[in-house]
Amino acid sequence: MIVKLSKEDYYKVNKLLVTPQEKNENVLNAVISGMNQGVVYVDQIEEPHTAIVYAVGLGYYLLGDPENGLFNSYLGNLISTQLKQESLDSCGGVWFIGNIFNESWKKTLQKVVDGRKYYVGYNVYYELVTERFKKGLEQPGHILDEDLAMVRITKELINADERLREELKEYWSSAESFTQHGLGYAILKNGKVISTCYSCCVNGDRHEAYIATFDQNMRNCGLATILGQQYIKECLERGYGVYWTTDESNEPSKRVAEKLGFDYSNRLMSFEFEF
Repeated sequence: MIVKLSKEDYYKVNKLLVTPQEKNENVLNAVISGMNQGVVYVDQIEEPHTAIVYAVGLGYYLLGDPENGLFNSYLGNLISTQLKQESLDSCGGVWFIGNIFNESWKKTLQKVVDGRKYYVGYNVYYELVTERFKKGLEQPGHILDEDLAMVRITKELINADERLREELKEYWSSAESFTQHGLGYAILKNGKVISTCYSCCVNGDRHEAYIATFDQNMRNCGLATILGQQYIKECLERGYGVYWTTDESNEPSKRVAEKLGFDYSNRLMSFEFEF
């Protein structure tokens, strides 16, 4: 069987985090700690042997025993019903993106796709090299046009800007929660947010950076670099570690990460199919 854990019981899956990669995965641990939005399912409440953790807007993490027959016998139905509906309701997502630390999970998921076409990809992880970042600050940078302004993301800005509010609510339960635990900056044009860099999840003092540009006409204009530098600078001043994760095929995101001073760390397999 598969049951949903109450939020106060999420800590029970910590024992399933065995490898360094599992213990350090920011998004996964941000959900388990209750900092970011998500749902945890397990085979049994008291002593879980297998779990699936949903990080809203970011995907699923499969933990523990990939050969748990009872759990696996219910997994296909859980994905097709409960997880599908949760994804639609929470962020409009129509894809199951399962992140797997143990490749044996790939065989399990192949059995539950029920004839759907699936894809195997990788998320790539980057860690900030502080000295490289600081050297980048010394280089001549982009200058914002007169009609643009960079501001800190505040509760007032979130409440005033619908696109920013919709963006953040995929990861954070409220504007208050974000401003208390995360941080970010936005670029405004005519009072509206057109681009932003913010903490999409927080795991202790580890902040996961995310950049979104809402105005497609403003992409490739250097805004990501300007925002990223300001965001990272403040993170470092506060003593936070800064991390970056993206799909292996997302070359623009990888280029921005490297330009900001991030170095490739490792990658994680993802198993993806449409609900």
